[in-house]
Amino acid sequence: MHHMRSEGRNAGVEIGPEANKGISFPRLYDLLLLMLTRGRDRAYREDLLDLGGLAPGFQLLDVGCGTGTQAIAAWHRVQPGGSVVGVDVSERMLAAARRKAGRAGLDIAFHHADAADLPFEDGHFDVVTFTTVLHMVPEARRSLCLREAARVLAPGGRLLLIDYAGPVSGRGHMSAKHGLHGQFDLHRLREPLAAAGFERIEGGPLDWLGLHFLRGIRV
Repeated sequence: MHHMRSEGRNAGVEIGPEANKGISFPRLYDLLLLMLTRGRDRAYREDLLDLGGLAPGFQLLDVGCGTGTQAIAAWHRVQPGGSVVGVDVSERMLAAARRKAGRAGLDIAFHHADAADLPFEDGHFDVVTFTTVLHMVPEARRSLCLREAARVLAPGGRLLLIDYAGPVSGRGHMSAKHGLHGQFDLHRLREPLAAAGFERIEGGPLDWLGLHFLRGIRV
């Protein structure tokens, strides 16, 4: 049984026109990732899970879970005794995720929710991940997302952010240079992370798609 709460903590936060609506083309998204990773999307996911420090018995929240590929890979990492919950703002992506988990026979709960108003009790999770999500969130709402992640993490829990970073001129991968990707620099969230209640903040580049990581420990 996942610990839920019936009313949003940020009652004034709505999934309105200014909010991220997510991605609505799940099959194309999976195909694009397969192409961009040159067929090595499984290795890409495993590297991200390594950064999350997942272990058997852990409770994981995957924010912006998309089509559920990462949540499914994570489920195997946290067994026995662990659980994975995914949230996304796109109903189409969630439908794809539920189909994938169902075909695999896995008990993974997927919820329609905004990252700035998560429907879970305080301190429930050991790890929270945001994988290529925050660049799609309007800048004014990013700190809300970090504070919500801190709220649902247990003390000592880990937040892992994967996204685009660094000067655009120095980004080697084409996908990191354009549109919202090129406008976003993950490392600008170091101070908001600290303000949201995280310490031991560290980060750096990955070997995938021009992406970087930031991670911190909930105080």
